[in-house]
Amino acid sequence: SFKVTISHITENYLGNFLYLSKDYYQKARGEDFVANSYLLKSQDMSQTAEKKLAQQLLSSEQVTNTSFMSTQIDAQEHSMDNLDGIVWIFVVLSGLLAFIVLYNLTNINVSERLRELSTIKVLGFYDREVTSYIFRENVVFTLLGIICGYGLGIGLTKFILDQASMESIIFPLVIRPGAYLISGGLTILFTVIVMAATHFRLRHINMIDALKSNE
Repeated sequence: SFKVTISHITENYLGNFLYLSKDYYQKARGEDFVANSYLLKSQDMSQTAEKKLAQQLLSSEQVTNTSFMSTQIDAQEHSMDNLDGIVWIFVVLSGLLAFIVLYNLTNINVSERLRELSTIKVLGFYDREVTSYIFRENVVFTLLGIICGYGLGIGLTKFILDQASMESIIFPLVIRPGAYLISGGLTILFTVIVMAATHFRLRHINMIDALKSNE
């Protein structure tokens, strides 16, 4: 064992490495540098070609071990594949939660304003006009929710990835533009479905009963 001074720290997504210059290595070890491994860059190779090359190198009795970057990448992708199930659970549950919240809020809004909506219908408003009266409010709330959700979602995703990271593997925060479009699109779709159900309910409001006095 020997001591070295750490000057900088960089994130490495797969594995842990210590980078030293040749001169500093010799100074810290007190002996001449002797290379015991080589980092080689080759053309794209298939797994069969990699195995064949590894066998040739090992059979030469001058190489004790071979390691390919593609093998390490496959190991990392395999680890990511194990998280796909968890991600889908989050997506499905989040979608159901968004739909339930939108439906309940709209249902409460209609129930609290039933006399107001009945009065509007009595004054001659058509069913579509009464629905649009509620729909405009939901559109504003939905757009505000999507915008705020983007910011909160990034922070929550960063927190989850930090908790899932290990000493040998770090999961970087990479959110593609398509993810924003899909999440926002699903929220808008749920809003449209809720408003379709609300429109059906508003069409069947009993205006006489709704406008009766509580006595």
